[in-house]
Amino acid sequence: MRVSGPGILWLLVFLAGLAIMLAAVLTGNSIHSEVHDLGGDAFMQQHGLAGTLKFMFFAFGYPLGLVVAAVGPLLGADGSRRGAIGFALAGLVAVSAAAVVPPLLGRELSAAFFSAGGYIMTVLILLSVWFWGRHRATLPAAARTGADLQGIGYLCFAVAAWNLCGVGSMPSFALEPEQMLTLGTRQLATGQMKAVMVLFIAAWFFTVLGYLAAGRRD
Repeated sequence: MRVSGPGILWLLVFLAGLAIMLAAVLTGNSIHSEVHDLGGDAFMQQHGLAGTLKFMFFAFGYPLGLVVAAVGPLLGADGSRRGAIGFALAGLVAVSAAAVVPPLLGRELSAAFFSAGGYIMTVLILLSVWFWGRHRATLPAAARTGADLQGIGYLCFAVAAWNLCGVGSMPSFALEPEQMLTLGTRQLATGQMKAVMVLFIAAWFFTVLGYLAAGRRD
């Protein structure tokens, strides 16, 4: 089928985002060994502007490319720009979080911060489950498969978040390396991070399956 009009535009934007993401990954691979040995700050100091640009592109290129790729579909269909602009602005805020949050909220460990964040996230997860269930109940039986698959994806995201808490604090204590060495929990932390990776893969897998099932229904 021949694609024309906004369809070409969103496809080009999507591919541009994909290219940025891949370039960021390749950049990270190229500097990994040096950053591993020197650390990020020392790497940038040693290589000057070129090294700083490489490190920053590695750090922010992947999420930035993802934002670009996600904006692409919003430029399709009716060609409306309002949704694309709003999404892009929200995406840029998310991309800048790693640079903005530490100066604002500090780089020191804070049990109060992580505890409050955990409780807030729990409330939001439960609200998501509640509204997901209500939305599912309104769907015809044939359309519920897609919603169920997406629900499994959301569940995997939530469990991954729980395990990340365990990596950073009890029982792995990755954010307290001295305690990690004292307790010998490095292998536990590595195992938990592998579990997080598997859960993230499963979460995205079931989310994609959910959309595919919904698309077949439509």
